[in-house]
Amino acid sequence: MKNWFLPRNSRRWIFLAVFAMSAIAVACGSDNGSAPAAGDGGATRLDPVATETQDAATKAPSVVAKTFKHGTYDLATRVGTPVVVNFWFPSCPPCRAEMPDLQAAYEKYGDEVDFIGVQQSTLDSPESAVAFLEELGITYPNFADQTESSRSQVQISYKVLSFPTTFFLNRDHTIARTWTGILTEERLDEQITALINS
Repeated sequence: MKNWFLPRNSRRWIFLAVFAMSAIAVACGSDNGSAPAAGDGGATRLDPVATETQDAATKAPSVVAKTFKHGTYDLATRVGTPVVVNFWFPSCPPCRAEMPDLQAAYEKYGDEVDFIGVQQSTLDSPESAVAFLEELGITYPNFADQTESSRSQVQISYKVLSFPTTFFLNRDHTIARTWTGILTEERLDEQITALINS
């Protein structure tokens, strides 16, 4: 009798392909105006057109992690400073496409705004992330989202479902904007200028 079930390796590759296509499908980007609304499953909106609704301010979940090269980053100690939190992973083509613009924004605004990169570590190792960052010349702090007990804890607390996803936090660390997909240099300038001036 013919076996209709796919071998385990084939199922993994199919999963990875579907995951990659989902990430690419939202690469054009969407902006939900602020934090995900309660009751929407926690996902940022994936509308093809950016929306400008302002929901009630939501406090960003805490982030405490050992970065690859900048020591420990603790979001709670940075109150008073706007923050850009970017979720990515090395084998994500849209993530690779936006990283140089994030680096340029860091070089331009890094004295006024914190930048922190969160590597989703289920599909790629922390070692591959370090190599990826070095290859692209990324110098702002980044860390692998994993602990001894679980992976992607920060991703789960921020309810990130697509990559790249970027959160823009006000000085009090309420979520001002959530952007899913590639951010261009122009869009980053707009969002960061709004944070600085708020």
